Amino acid sequence: MKKLFLSAAIIFLTTLLVACGKKDATVSSTQSPYGNGPRTPVPAELQGNWMYGQFSMTEYWSTDPSTYIGNAFEMAIAFTFHADGTFEQYFTSRTAANGISTYHQSLTKGTVEIDVANQKIITHAHTAHYKRTSNGVTQEDRDMASNEITVLTNYTYTTGAEPNGTKAIYLKLNGTGNALSFLQRF
Repeated sequence: MKKLFLSAAIIFLTTLLVACGKKDATVSSTQSPYGNGPRTPVPAELQGNWMYGQFSMTEYWSTDPSTYIGNAFEMAIAFTFHADGTFEQYFTSRTAANGISTYHQSLTKGTVEIDVANQKIITHAHTAHYKRTSNGVTQEDRDMASNEITVLTNYTYTTGAEPNGTKAIYLKLNGTGNALSFLQRF
């Protein structure tokens, strides 16, 4: 369980930490929000929406027991891979501590390279938007600067199905130990 949480935390931090390279985070009206990074066509088996999520078993209530503050920790990561070699990565997490419920959300867009033979996915982020709220009040809502975007991220993957038959992509970030199960969603 600790390794699974660590893998999820690594993906979160990679999404939000300092970039591996520099790219202009602003998009002109004539430029695609996906950028012009390297891309390959996405195989049919990887196209679509893929989601991973996790939550804590701990829940918080205020000192007024009729007010629910929330689950101690929730997280979801989703990818949409398009046939033309573009992607979106959605991230959301929520924590509840000291009577404060905080949401972090981001949407990253860019291009993707898929190496089916070696089962590798390389994402090239071009733009990202970030939003943070505390107890329902927006604290930040902005496009991320280029030095805040992790431009290049490497994954290894396998495909399969969960016991209930749902298609899955099992992703490992930069060779981390445990794969996260991203389930196909429509």
